[in-house]
Amino acid sequence: MKFLLISYSEVDGVGQHVISLNSSLKKLGHQSKVVLLHKFKSQDKDVIKINRSFILRFIFFILEFLKKDFSSLFSFGNSTINYNSIKKYIDESEIIIIYSAHKILSFSMIEKIFDTNKIVYLRPLDMEFASGGCHVNFLKNGNECRKFESNCNSCPQLNFLNFFNYSKIIFNKKKKILEKYKPKIFVENTFTKKIYNASPITQKIKTETIFLGVNKKRTNFLEKNNARKILEINQDDKVLLFGTFNMDAPHKGGRLIEDILKIFITNLKLKGIQAESQKLKLITFGRKNTFSFSIPEIEWTHLNEIHSDTKLNLLYRAADVFISPSTGCNGPHIILEALANDLPVVAFDQGVAQDSVIDTVNGYLAPCFDKQIFSNGVFKTLFSKELVIDNPQNKKLKLLFDSTNEAKILIQNALSDLKSKEKN
Repeated sequence: MKFLLISYSEVDGVGQHVISLNSSLKKLGHQSKVVLLHKFKSQDKDVIKINRSFILRFIFFILEFLKKDFSSLFSFGNSTINYNSIKKYIDESEIIIIYSAHKILSFSMIEKIFDTNKIVYLRPLDMEFASGGCHVNFLKNGNECRKFESNCNSCPQLNFLNFFNYSKIIFNKKKKILEKYKPKIFVENTFTKKIYNASPITQKIKTETIFLGVNKKRTNFLEKNNARKILEINQDDKVLLFGTFNMDAPHKGGRLIEDILKIFITNLKLKGIQAESQKLKLITFGRKNTFSFSIPEIEWTHLNEIHSDTKLNLLYRAADVFISPSTGCNGPHIILEALANDLPVVAFDQGVAQDSVIDTVNGYLAPCFDKQIFSNGVFKTLFSKELVIDNPQNKKLKLLFDSTNEAKILIQNALSDLKSKEKN
C-alpha cells in the first residue's frame, strides 16, 4: 500500500513520531512518504519539505498577532502553502493520514483531499480537530478552558478576532466538514479519546485508540552504571529527569516542579534524612524559555534540546526517576519512552499516564495538581524498593507501545477499508 503522512515539522513531538511511523511502515513492506513544512535532519528522500507561499505566510503572520499570546498554538483554518504543491503526493497515495492541519492544510484543502475518495484518517496528537482553533485547552495562567464542549464561543485566546467570534466560526466549519466526510479518527490514548468524544465536532464520528509506538533507537538496553560513565554522571547520584519540547508550556507542568521538589525536600527532613548527603540531581532538557529552578539541596543541569536518539537513550538508562507533572497534555509521549527503558515514572493522573503508569509496578500516579502525593511518589521511587519493573503487566504494556505494533494496526485498518471501498 502507498501511505502519505501529513504533519507540520519533523522535530516537534508530533513530527518525531511521524518520522518513526514512516520508517516502520516501510520496514513492513509498504511505500510511505511524509510531507511537512520543516525538515531539519532527516536524510530520508521520502520525507519531503513543502515550499511555502510568501503571501500566505504573511497572511498567517498577521493573524498570529490577533491572538492574546503570540507564542500560543492556534489554527485558523488557513494554510501557508498552495494545494498544487502537495497534489502530486496526494494523487500517488492510497492511504492519507493527517496528523495536523496547522499551517499546512486549509479547510478547502482538507475538503479537496476528502473529495479524492482516498482512504483518509485523522491521527490527532492534540485537540486541534476537536476545537475552534486551540491545540491545547490551557491558558497562560494555567486555567483550563472547556468551551470546546459546546461551540468555542468567544475564545479567551483571541483579541480583536472575538469581535467576529472567529473561534465559533472555525468550530462550526470543522464540524460541518467532519460530519460530511466522517473520516476515522485514531487517537493516541484514552485521555485524548475523552476529549474527542466530548466535542460536538467529533461526537458523531468513529474514534478509536491506537497507542503511539516508541522509537526503538531510544530504547536500547544498557546498564545504568555504564550509561552514567558515558554521560559522566556520578554513580551514587540520585537522578531525577524531566524533559519536554517547551519547558514553560503551562500544560506540561514545568512550573510545578520546584514546588513539588520543595515538598519532597521537606519530607526528607521530616523523615530524618539529610538532603545534602543524598547527592540529588535534576537533569532537564528541551527549550528552557522562561523555566527556572533553584533548590539548594538539588543540583540542576539543563541540556537544551536533544536531537540524538542515542543521548536520549543514555539519559533514560542513567536516571532513577522520570517526573512528569503534566496537567493537560494529550501525551506526553516521553513517558512511554522512559517506561520502555525501565525508568520509573511519577506523573499526574492524566494524558498517556492513565494508560501506562501502574502504581507500585512501573511508577506512581497522583491526582492532578496534588503536589504532596506527587512528591511522595518521587520519595518512594528513590528510597523504597516497592516498584516491580519486571512484571507481566509492564511487559504487556511494552508490547502495546511498540512502534511496529502501531504500524501493523494502521495497516490492518487500511486493508479492511480498501476492501470495503472496492466492494462498494
